[in-house]
Amino acid sequence: MNLFHTIIDLIAQPLKLRRRRRPRRDPADPRILVIRRNRMGDMIYTLPLFHALRRHFPKAHLTVACDLLGAQIARACESVDEVIVLEPSWNSWVGALTNGARLQDYDWAIAAKGGFDLRLALLTRFTNAAVRIGFERRTDRPSGYYTEPIALPGDPHDEHQINTLLRLLKPLGLVKVTGMTVDLSLRVPAASREFAAAILARPPFVSSQRFMLINLSSTVPLKFREEDFIAVAERIVGTTDFAVGFVAAPADQQKAREIAMCMASKRIAAIDTPGPLDLAALLEQASFLLTPEGGAAHLAATVGTPALVLWSEGPFKKWHSKGRKHAFVHAQQGEENIPVERVWQALQPYLPPKKDGLEKIWESSLEQPPAPDLTL
Repeated sequence: MNLFHTIIDLIAQPLKLRRRRRPRRDPADPRILVIRRNRMGDMIYTLPLFHALRRHFPKAHLTVACDLLGAQIARACESVDEVIVLEPSWNSWVGALTNGARLQDYDWAIAAKGGFDLRLALLTRFTNAAVRIGFERRTDRPSGYYTEPIALPGDPHDEHQINTLLRLLKPLGLVKVTGMTVDLSLRVPAASREFAAAILARPPFVSSQRFMLINLSSTVPLKFREEDFIAVAERIVGTTDFAVGFVAAPADQQKAREIAMCMASKRIAAIDTPGPLDLAALLEQASFLLTPEGGAAHLAATVGTPALVLWSEGPFKKWHSKGRKHAFVHAQQGEENIPVERVWQALQPYLPPKKDGLEKIWESSLEQPPAPDLTL
């Protein structure tokens, strides 16, 4: 063991004074800690890990330690018993020590991230759990952080994040990934369903049998412009009986309100969703979702809502939404913007028969479609 690892061990020792329980290596009723940092989408794709742990260890007490952005999703997972929100810190070491002192009562600790992360590795080490599992850069030598270091896949971008995280269960005897393993289910709380019911009880949704949602927000630069979203929404209203709800992340909700107001249609409205589970409750009732890649697409996968996802950039195999009724329109190489007509063609499976006479209004205003770029 090198000097750095020795120093880490010495720093971790005093934290054991905070223990109320002595960690066990092979209990029948393990206290399991899963540490999952970062955003909502990261937490959604850790749900299969939680559900797999619950199925195989039904007597376990499963705690999730996470950043605030993922806490609501973790709390909505029926397999999770407890959620601890980690305190933010300006320094990796200070944060690991501060939070590690609160995490001393677990038998097993799992660092849930699809790669090695020093901040996460330090925090996991400072839990002093009897079994500590996480990805290491090298597994041909002892780890200073994990008792059970896991080798990364050869190309981490060539495997979906769900499957990568499920590799962390191998030391616990769970090695075979099946279709049932990929369980994205979560429990939408009653308060969120009440929020959705109140929204749907007022115009334009109360007078429409069906509605769709258009999400404007993404964590990556979009190749579908605001005017393109407007053009698609106008065409949907002009050729179907759908009501359209514009949704967005909090930072973009003002933009969604302005777009809906400017469109001045009785069948279009902006919806301010206070949190992700409120959006999930609306998605449960929606006919489908049009969205860029990101959190809204992942939420739609958890509640089974069909979605057409606009993919601008990023490792598709690793992060695409796993909804069974999701399709994707990709920006082609060198393409600054995804053409509206390509998106319109890809939307056809989600739309009811067109109203007679209305489609011709649009044929002269849009370019002839290239071959659709649709990944099923």
